[in-house]
Amino acid sequence: MTDFTNDINNMRDAKRQRQITREYQVYFGLIFLAAVPSCTAIWAYGLVRHAKMPAQGPIQSAIGEARTITPCIFWA
Repeated sequence: MTDFTNDINNMRDAKRQRQITREYQVYFGLIFLAAVPSCTAIWAYGLVRHAKMPAQGPIQSAIGEARTITPCIFWA
């Protein structure tokens, strides 16, 4: 006989995951927007201080910050 209980649980988890994903994207966007000014200031300081372009630009740095901080909100 086939056991369908795992499929039912997966369907419930998939619906819950969609709701978390939307909320995750909202928080990610807010944290990204908050991180852009500080990352730009740090990038400009590094540019002036070392007289060369930093490895990452301010946008890429802000994305990295948002990718680091956002999961801490949900899975801490």
